Amino acid sequence: MSKREIIWVVCNTHNIKEADKIGMAALKARLCACYGIIPRIKSVYYWPPKSKKLERSRGPLLTLETLEKNYGKISKLIKQLHSDDVPFIGQWEMENVSPDFYAWLKGEMK
Repeated sequence: MSKREIIWVVCNTHNIKEADKIGMAALKARLCACYGIIPRIKSVYYWPPKSKKLERSRGPLLTLETLEKNYGKISKLIKQLHSDDVPFIGQWEMENVSPDFYAWLKGEMK
């Protein structure tokens, strides 16, 4: 199967409750066909920016299975609902997606 326009939108979250809130809002708005919450063992970063203070967290990653055309709307939704001022939001392009899954995913969204 060739490359399709399916992407995973990926976002860091503070906890499962926050991930579920964002994922459910995207699902109810039909901006994604499904979402997943992936636990993280550890995330380490400097905060505030340019400081020497290391922060550690274990917040889960949220993945939203969607079409590339929905990235902007999902990104905006995440920024509205996320507790961070600067949440990580990115995308992975999916390749070699089965035709049956592609048809299902496309049919679930606006």
